[in-house]
Amino acid sequence: MIRRLDQLTMDIYQDAAKQKASHGLSYINLNDHLLELLAKGDIEEGLIRMDLVEKGISPVRQILALNGIRLGGLNAHTLSVFFPKESDYVRGADVLFPALMNEMLEEGFGIRASDSFTVGPSTAGDSMYPLQQRGLVDQRLELPQNTININELVSVRIGVDGDGYKSAVINNDQRGRQNRLARTAPGADLPLYTISTAERSVRIYKYGGRVRWPYEVARRMKINVVALALQEMAFAENLRRIDEAIDVGINGDGNGNGATLDPGSPVADWTVQTLDEWTMTIAYNSVLGVNRVMGDLTEVKRIRALRYPTASKDLTPDQLNMYQQGSYAMPDGTPLRLAPSGSTLDSAKTLLAWNTGRALEEVVENGSQITEMAKFTTNQTEELSLSINIGYAKPFSNSFQTITRS
Repeated sequence: MIRRLDQLTMDIYQDAAKQKASHGLSYINLNDHLLELLAKGDIEEGLIRMDLVEKGISPVRQILALNGIRLGGLNAHTLSVFFPKESDYVRGADVLFPALMNEMLEEGFGIRASDSFTVGPSTAGDSMYPLQQRGLVDQRLELPQNTININELVSVRIGVDGDGYKSAVINNDQRGRQNRLARTAPGADLPLYTISTAERSVRIYKYGGRVRWPYEVARRMKINVVALALQEMAFAENLRRIDEAIDVGINGDGNGNGATLDPGSPVADWTVQTLDEWTMTIAYNSVLGVNRVMGDLTEVKRIRALRYPTASKDLTPDQLNMYQQGSYAMPDGTPLRLAPSGSTLDSAKTLLAWNTGRALEEVVENGSQITEMAKFTTNQTEELSLSINIGYAKPFSNSFQTITRS
C-alpha cells in the first residue's frame, strides 16, 4: 500500500513497464500505472483524486503538490527539491522528476485531452505519445497568425513498435470511381477492393537534444521557469516537424508519391483566373476539394497583392473574398497559409494545396521518449536528455497538389 511519496523508488518504472516492443524498449506510462494501482486499492485513498484527474491534473502532479511541492506561482519551488543532497530535498520527489519533465515538454506540444486519458487524436493538439499526460491548460506557444501548423498537415497519428513503418497505400488517382460499390447479380461474388502496403518502409528517425545546467543554477531554478525552457524547446521542435511534413507532402515519403504537379505549370504569374482554374481542376480530377493552400513568404505576398484595388476600380467579389477577418485567403476563400522560413517551399515559386482530411500520417515509435527521460534520474546527472522517434507517411497518392510559376 502506497501512502506517501517517500515510499516510491525507481523500481516503480519497472513495475509500470508494459510488454517490450520489437525495438527492445518498454511501454512506460507512469500516470496510467498509478491509476491502476489506485483502482486495485494499492494507493491510499486521497493521495490521488479522480475529480482532479478528470480536470487534467495528473497523478504525478497531485502527489507532488500533496507533499508540499509548489510547481507554479510566485513561490514555486526550485529544482533542489528533486536533488537528494539539497537541504530542501523532498524524499521520493526525484522518482517522479522524469515523468514531470516529460509532461512539461508535452504540454509545449499541446498534447491534452478533455477526458483525462484518451489516446485518439479527437481534437487538434491531441497526439499519441508514450506518456499520455496533460496539464490543465494547453501550454503551446502560438505560431504567428496564418502560419501553417502541424495539425493542418497531419490527418492521423499512430504509434508503432519499430523504426520502420509501411503505410497503407490508397491509390486515389480516380478517387470516387474505382472504389464505388458495384452492382452485383443475386448469388454472385461481391467485387473485391484491395488496400495495399507501400513498397518501401517509411523510416522513423530519432530526434533529440540535451539540456545541461550547472549544479548551482539547477538548485536555484524555479520549477515553472524550467517549464518555460521546455516550452521553448517544444516550439522549436514543432517548427522542425512542420518543415519535415512539408517536405514529405511535396517530395513524398520514399514510395514515389510526391505531390501532383499541375500540367499547366509553370504559369506566367498568379492571377485570380489561374488560381481558380487550378483548384477547380483538382476538384474535378480527385473529387475532393482542397481546403488549404500554402506558399513561402514571396508567393503569399504575391497572392495577397491580388486583393488590392487598381486604377480606382471597385473590388471584385474575388478580391472581397480575400479580405477575411484577419485571415489570409485565396480568391475563392480557401485558407492561405505561410510556410516557415527554411522549408522546402523557400524560393521554389510553388504553391502547395491539400485537404486536411486526407493529409499525412504522423508516426511515433512507442516508448521512444520516456526511456530517455528516465536516464536523467537513474544516472543522477545534471543533464536532461529529451528525444523522440518520429516520421511522416503519405497514404494518399495524390493528396498534395502543386503549381509553379515562371
